[in-house]
Amino acid sequence: MLDFITETTTVWEFLQKTDRPIVLYGMGNGADKILTQLAALGKKPAGIFASREFVRGQQFHGLTVQTYEALRQQLGDFVIVLAFASERPEVLARFYELAAAQTVVAPHVPVFAGDEVLTPALVQDQAEKIATVYRRLADDQSRQVLAGALNYKLSGKVSYLEKITTARRDDLQLLTLGRHEVYVDGGAYNGDTLREFMELTGGSYAKIYACEPDARNFKKLQALVQEQQWPRVQCVPQGLWSTKTELAFSATSGRQAALLTELGTAKKTVPVPVTSLDELLGTDQATYIKLDVEGAELPVLQGAAIQLRGRPKLLVAAYHHDRDLWELPLALWQACPEYKIYLRKHPYVPDWELNFLAL
Repeated sequence: MLDFITETTTVWEFLQKTDRPIVLYGMGNGADKILTQLAALGKKPAGIFASREFVRGQQFHGLTVQTYEALRQQLGDFVIVLAFASERPEVLARFYELAAAQTVVAPHVPVFAGDEVLTPALVQDQAEKIATVYRRLADDQSRQVLAGALNYKLSGKVSYLEKITTARRDDLQLLTLGRHEVYVDGGAYNGDTLREFMELTGGSYAKIYACEPDARNFKKLQALVQEQQWPRVQCVPQGLWSTKTELAFSATSGRQAALLTELGTAKKTVPVPVTSLDELLGTDQATYIKLDVEGAELPVLQGAAIQLRGRPKLLVAAYHHDRDLWELPLALWQACPEYKIYLRKHPYVPDWELNFLAL
């Protein structure tokens, strides 16, 4: 095992072995998944709690939803399993407050059902690649983020996430965006990161390609561009991929609408056109590319050989697949060995909002 990986027991192994009561914090789909996994381990939670404003004596899978204080009185010390995700500052503060008082875990589960999850065996198998990335990252903070993210994925301990989280706005200052950027917004969603770009540049830029394959999200994106009257913004109703083709698309209209390799692998799939960055930009050279394309980051980089020769600044999401934490930087260095690559974790529990910044 690598010396910066200190966790050797997975969160599920810990939960199976613990003698302390297990209590869920939160209800909904996340809690359903955790209950299923606990049942497979032969474990049953001793209780469930929610924030005070959500406690009305309701039942959830046969458990009465209570307040944290009430369960603390009844059970004493117990293990808290976080059963929902959040980026809200007040909720994150509550998570970390609880973690300071007793054991709190947020089990790492794959973003996409059936995807590979980090295990000690996988770390051992990929140790050489992980060590290479750890050594080559641009600063000590990036190395701390990589170590913390990997240890969190194994153990589920939210304390790791608290230690490595920094403000997104502060980290984006690394990009030092100028007034004449050619910006590609890969995964433009409803325009939220387009707004962010405008704030960072004061609305000065050369050209923007905003790519969003989800039809309903694309309408919101177009409406925003028209409302703000932003010039030289090309809204592209396509996904990004390694080549120009057509792929299945999980049209959820949410942040996790994603490209699929074949139709029928999700509840709602539609065919959508996709293109590569090299095909999309043609003779234009991007100076800044943001990729948050729901797991397609590696194929998109593989379709950007010409663009990467121009060494654009990059912000690339690193949390959709566990292997992205080493496969993405290795792919970037293969394309452009001169890249200085930083890794930052922005506020979110679980370990979403991990991003590489390449300069």
